[in-house]
Amino acid sequence: MQSQSTAIVQSLYDAFARGDLPGALGCMADDIEWHESVGLPWGGLQHGPDAVAGNVFAPSIDLIPDLAVTPEQIVAAGDTVAVVHRYTGTGSTGEKLDLLGAGVWEVRDGKIARYRQFVDTVKFREVIPNEAAAPV
Repeated sequence: MQSQSTAIVQSLYDAFARGDLPGALGCMADDIEWHESVGLPWGGLQHGPDAVAGNVFAPSIDLIPDLAVTPEQIVAAGDTVAVVHRYTGTGSTGEKLDLLGAGVWEVRDGKIARYRQFVDTVKFREVIPNEAAAPV
């Protein structure tokens, strides 16, 4: 049986896959801490759904218009949910992205309160233009 925390995290992945960004943002607590791997153009810490939308979702979709993030394995322990997911798409360079990453999600009061991403940023950056790449 799927836990409530797992269902909330899965609903964010599902909304993103449908292109329903308001639905994805609606899964987040107002004070969410969103940690993207440093080394990505959108890497670093964001606070709040609006910051995630503008500083993570917008630039990643701009640079990889068909970006998909597909969960392959989900492991939950209480309100902490770890996901191994696959990033796929075609970067603005024309290069194909197919890369595993992991995320650790923390749910509080039915909303996602924190996300931490772990991904090979060097491989990820191979599909985006050099001028968009953040320093390693």
